Amino acid sequence: MRFEAGAVLPYLFCAMLAAAPFNAACADSINEAFRAAQWASLSSAGKALHQLGLREATGDPELAAIVRSRQDLLSAVAIREAELSTVRDANTAVRLRGEIDSLNGEIAAIDTKLAAEFPRYAELANPAPVDIATVQAQLHENEALLFFLSTDSATFVWALDRDDSLWFESSLSRDWLGDIVADLRADLDPHARTRGAVTLVEGMDRPRIAPFDRTNAWFLYTQLIEPVEAILGGKLHVFAVTDGPLSGLPLSVLVSQRPRGADTDPAAMRETAWLVRRFATTTLPTVASLSTIRADRGEAAVRRNPFAGIGAPVLGAEIAAEEAVPPPGSDFFRGMLSDVSAVRSLPSLPQTGPELRRLAMALGAGEESLHLAEAATEANVKALDLSSTSVVAFATHGLLSGELSGLAEPALVLTPPDAASPDDDGLLTASEIAELRLSSDWVILSACNTAGTDGRPDAEGLSGLARAFLYAGARSILVSHWPVRDDAAARLTTGTLSRIAEDASIGRSQALRQTMLSLMEDESDQSLAHPSAWAPFMVVGEGGHS
Repeated sequence: MRFEAGAVLPYLFCAMLAAAPFNAACADSINEAFRAAQWASLSSAGKALHQLGLREATGDPELAAIVRSRQDLLSAVAIREAELSTVRDANTAVRLRGEIDSLNGEIAAIDTKLAAEFPRYAELANPAPVDIATVQAQLHENEALLFFLSTDSATFVWALDRDDSLWFESSLSRDWLGDIVADLRADLDPHARTRGAVTLVEGMDRPRIAPFDRTNAWFLYTQLIEPVEAILGGKLHVFAVTDGPLSGLPLSVLVSQRPRGADTDPAAMRETAWLVRRFATTTLPTVASLSTIRADRGEAAVRRNPFAGIGAPVLGAEIAAEEAVPPPGSDFFRGMLSDVSAVRSLPSLPQTGPELRRLAMALGAGEESLHLAEAATEANVKALDLSSTSVVAFATHGLLSGELSGLAEPALVLTPPDAASPDDDGLLTASEIAELRLSSDWVILSACNTAGTDGRPDAEGLSGLARAFLYAGARSILVSHWPVRDDAAARLTTGTLSRIAEDASIGRSQALRQTMLSLMEDESDQSLAHPSAWAPFMVVGEGGHS
């Protein structure tokens, strides 16, 4: 049985009453509330990650092929159901229902086969909620997990470590939380004309940067995280499962102490008690996905190519990164395919080629691992064998659905062909990414808005791009919350991989955290003190040990 967020409230309130004061008898009620809340927050990204866990954990080619066929059938059902919801013609509706019934019959046959021949499927294939003890068994000693569920009247928060758990009800409703997140996201928008700019105030010799409302960020911390400090104290790595408005904001920019100084003072910004100073954070699409990413992969990690870098597409004039994407309404499509001349008019990103070369160097990969400029085409990407590549990186423009006229799904920009075709029109869309065959430890998306919420802080937290790469087989991904400065993106990605190369035990999220702190504290460029520069990226999936 599945619950919507509103329907889960009675379970939560009953559990809360049973748990006050806490006694051993209330543990079952708390567990039921924890599971019910997960039903309300399950996402397609979580389903994709569970399917990935099944493929990776078993190492069985036959099972992998069967599961992939099931995924493709489920995708086909979803497409037809979406079409059915909009058709008005009776004959078309009858045809679609027949196709859906036929596809569901094929899925049922596969499920029967899996249940008989691969009983682990029941455990891994479906993202069913898990209880508190199951989560605790997957956490390492210095780790914790935060789980948020926002509703019309409140936000519920759970915090778990290996030995203990806490939960509470915050008075922040979904709308109230959405308003705060929207204001903070506005401060983080690098498209603002003054964002990141350093100015000198008349009569003062101290530089000023664009403001970031640290008091609002501190308020969110006091309302959502401070009540569970007993769990988080001393932890080095925290998994976060967010939903609704909070999924549009990295927890790293929350502030754990009352801010001092001006919100436009770079020195005050650097001295702020950002949450990133406390611990590394990894995003999970669902609570249950922790078990999936921590499943034993056996020999799956052997015989890998270290790296494939794709980007630096041949595009238009080199201009500032904050002006990288033309305004909404640009005519980028002619029918179902992009207008390649319009794609070609997008500005080039001069730092992306050197960035990918530095990534290759950090991983000990040669020039043959790079697919840049004229080689960075959609057709070439689809032809690459990436099934045994450990790290795949894209460095280019990332576009959200609706950002350009006619763009119905998010996409990565590649070198456009002379003429558009179904195989290559210069845009690698989410649906095309989902058709890639990956088994990567990490996919790095050094592009704008790759974890974006389609411009709405109350939308689903992982965009189509992130979901598509999980579906295709990535174990973890590095994605961005907003358009990233070209220079900052290069330093964040290469710095993160360099730290992992120096110490493989550090973990992806800890390596990213250290790189973010290094960027923030670089006084040679005062604008780097602004979280718009140092906080855009997050790790999704396995952010612990590499």
